[in-house]
Amino acid sequence: MNIRKVIPEDEPVIKGWLNEPKDCKYVTGRQVYSSDMFNSWYEAHDQFGYIFEEGSNSVAYGEIWVDEEEKDIELAHIVVHPSLRNKGLGKRFIKELLEECKIYPFEWVYMRIEPGNVHAIQCYEGVGFIEDPDLRSSFDSRWIWMKIRITENKK
Repeated sequence: MNIRKVIPEDEPVIKGWLNEPKDCKYVTGRQVYSSDMFNSWYEAHDQFGYIFEEGSNSVAYGEIWVDEEEKDIELAHIVVHPSLRNKGLGKRFIKELLEECKIYPFEWVYMRIEPGNVHAIQCYEGVGFIEDPDLRSSFDSRWIWMKIRITENKK
């Protein structure tokens, strides 16, 4: 398995993984995916997309959002190839993303998850994320907020 930065040519693959409205809603918060979504993610100065590969095949996508003002990191838009879900691949990918997060001088990594996305919640708990109900009540009640402490701030 290998992790690399996303490139524009990866967009059709990601689009294919988000064809189902439920998948798209869980990943993007919207029922329908558009290429404009990817372009805005790719062009954002504080969002860094990654592809997880097995050999020459792309198997997962996700982003690291760096918030200098809040001094924290958020993982976002995590999606695994539909035929490879529920096989532990998501956990391995999240662990790789967390390793990438260690280059930043922040203590916490957060995620927000659609409440119905039980498989994702179980995956993130399996990696060590815990729910932070304070964020749900004080910041944004739409999501389940989870966090994990990054203990080493060196890659």
